[in-house]
Amino acid sequence: LKLQPLPRFPSEILGTKHFCSAGMVASNPFAANRHADVLNEEPADEAAKMRLVEEVKNRAKGAFAQKDMPSAEMLYGKAITVLDSLPGKAEPALFSNRAMVRLNLSKVPEALEDANKCLALDPTFVKGYFRKAQALLRLNEWDDSIVAATEGARLDPANSAFPELIEKATSEKAKDAEHKAMLKRDAHDVRVELHNASTAARPPAEKKERLEGESEEVFRGYKKTADGRTTSYFHTEISEEAKKLIEQQGFGKPQKLATPIDEGEAKGGGSKWNQAGTYEEKGMMKWMQDRLKSELIGIEFAIPTAAGGSVKTTSVDSVLGDASISVSRGKRRHLLDLSLEVEFEGTVGNDGGKGKFVITEVTTSSDDAPEAKVEVDSAAPPAVREVFDNFVKNGGQGLRPLVMAALHRVVQDYIAQ
Repeated sequence: LKLQPLPRFPSEILGTKHFCSAGMVASNPFAANRHADVLNEEPADEAAKMRLVEEVKNRAKGAFAQKDMPSAEMLYGKAITVLDSLPGKAEPALFSNRAMVRLNLSKVPEALEDANKCLALDPTFVKGYFRKAQALLRLNEWDDSIVAATEGARLDPANSAFPELIEKATSEKAKDAEHKAMLKRDAHDVRVELHNASTAARPPAEKKERLEGESEEVFRGYKKTADGRTTSYFHTEISEEAKKLIEQQGFGKPQKLATPIDEGEAKGGGSKWNQAGTYEEKGMMKWMQDRLKSELIGIEFAIPTAAGGSVKTTSVDSVLGDASISVSRGKRRHLLDLSLEVEFEGTVGNDGGKGKFVITEVTTSSDDAPEAKVEVDSAAPPAVREVFDNFVKNGGQGLRPLVMAALHRVVQDYIAQ
């Protein structure tokens, strides 16, 4: 007799469609979503609500890692709604995470609203200022973005993401001002042209009487040069004596450079053409993806039991987020905010199973360690699941600390770039 696990929520007993009335199914916005079982759940007591919130948060992180942003937004929204019914239980991190998801969905005003709600709950929540500064930057609110990033930098001076945001906002503000000035100049030129066109239709001036001996060409604005050529009055004729003097001084003729041009290093390690050290940004996502695969694939841990076996990482997928290096005023800054999945497989005797690490919040901050969640394939046999519980999910020994240590090395190598 094989026992089946009990359902966690009432909607799993009958299925989502049977649990709801026919009218509710027709108007249910979550009916087609794979997370409909939790999105439709409405627990009554506080304990059930908190269990639902934890389940929804875990699913939201998984949806984000799988690039399923619409589901992640709905799941974080469900957790927020449930906690709203429990006085004093609101979590600033939920609003910050939903702001991150909405930025990925280009719902920038909504992301800014979430960031403000996050900071209203906890004015010291550093990531709330980061999301707020990001949203304001994309809304072209340069000054407000700088203010938010400055406050975040005050709370977390070691976080290099805030100075980079400030530099980027300052640069974008300068570009915007230059663009507006150009439009203003163009508008002025158009007004001048319209004015000239409106005043051009005037009665022709009386024809000047030609002097005796003056040619038609000279009268019309042309003159004769010493060698008899006809040219305009704007042409300046150089005498033979002046030509010889110019040739003696070495002017007027191409000169071969005797030594190569010195292309020194730009300030802060930027491009050689950027000797002034103005704002420059280089995308590093390709470098980061290649380095993660190089360092995180093939990590193996031998199981120290009588049955033997091992667990080993096999692939790195779904690397999402931002990795870029900026140089401004001789200073080099590294922006990093990533999530990724690291798949692994394990063998115990003749049994085998698979699973994956879902890693989020990978940054350059030494005070903010990445979050790692382990998901085991449902087809893994019990013996393999037990090994995964003891030597993969365990943060003190086994595969997990090896993977996190390798990830830390990748981040340090990135900072050294």
